[in-house]
Amino acid sequence: MSSFRKPYTKWVKSEGKYVSGKWVEGEVEISTFQASIQPLSTYAMNALSALLQGRHISSAVKIYTDEVLNVAGENKQNGDEVEFQGQRYLVVARDAYQSDVINHYRYQAVRVNND
Repeated sequence: MSSFRKPYTKWVKSEGKYVSGKWVEGEVEISTFQASIQPLSTYAMNALSALLQGRHISSAVKIYTDEVLNVAGENKQNGDEVEFQGQRYLVVARDAYQSDVINHYRYQAVRVNND
């Protein structure tokens, strides 16, 4: 599986905090990681939309990697963002495949509208 992986850019935001009563966003670290990224099927996008409580999804991808990525909502960070075909995607779901054959993670990510 690793022979299909390519380098991609990811944005990892540290936790934000209150400073003198004002919210300060966390710092953003940009780095690369190895992954295989593919568009989600229509069926998978419909299932993901239900998971995200009906939120409209214009585009989504699945990411296969052995890296642990931050998923939106699982900690005080807002999830990692990954670039695919010139667009940024927010990681929103993770499945772990740790069977000691080819250990990896499958993530789902939705396109971020930076308009």
